[in-house]
Amino acid sequence: MIAVFDVDCTLLRGDCLHMAARHSRGPLGQLAAALLLVPSLVAWQVQRLSTGELKERALALFRICEVVNRKEEAGQGDWLLPVLRRHLRPVALERLRWHQQRGHRVVLCSASPRMLLQPLADWLGVELLATELQCQQGRWQPLLEGPNCKGPEKVQRLAALLGPLDGLTLEAYGDSQGDRELLQAAALPHYRSFRPEPIPYPSGP
Repeated sequence: MIAVFDVDCTLLRGDCLHMAARHSRGPLGQLAAALLLVPSLVAWQVQRLSTGELKERALALFRICEVVNRKEEAGQGDWLLPVLRRHLRPVALERLRWHQQRGHRVVLCSASPRMLLQPLADWLGVELLATELQCQQGRWQPLLEGPNCKGPEKVQRLAALLGPLDGLTLEAYGDSQGDRELLQAAALPHYRSFRPEPIPYPSGP
């Protein structure tokens, strides 16, 4: 059995990148970054900007990579972990631990950057698939390294980690359109639910 959990708004209450943005700059810096991000948000809404490109601009404007680099140099690479732990959904954590107690392999699969989520994965004792960022001379850059880990990419990344998925029993948890393909690939999908009974991703457009 392989249990796969989406992170943002599934395992966590809220979005990891938003949490990092709120803790990377002071109030005035956050306001300035948010205002500068508005044109990119508009372009994304009308599909002139991809989700990955929007993520790169948010990372740059909120200086999240700069903060992570400073924290890692100071030996504080887990600086965001207390925030993430406070936002864990108790029912989701209970279900994750349920899988671990039964010896199931547990994987987090997230569109958020690995550099933000790896300490959480380590604390939980699980594997992590996430959006990768470029790292140059040991310093993170606000540039994606490969595709955004969302939608079909989640299934492709799982297959790269686990091998062909056809012979595996997947139990997957997700909350959004970005988890549709993951939930459809699972024998036991849980759309916005942590109850034992499977709930498939809704049909329709």
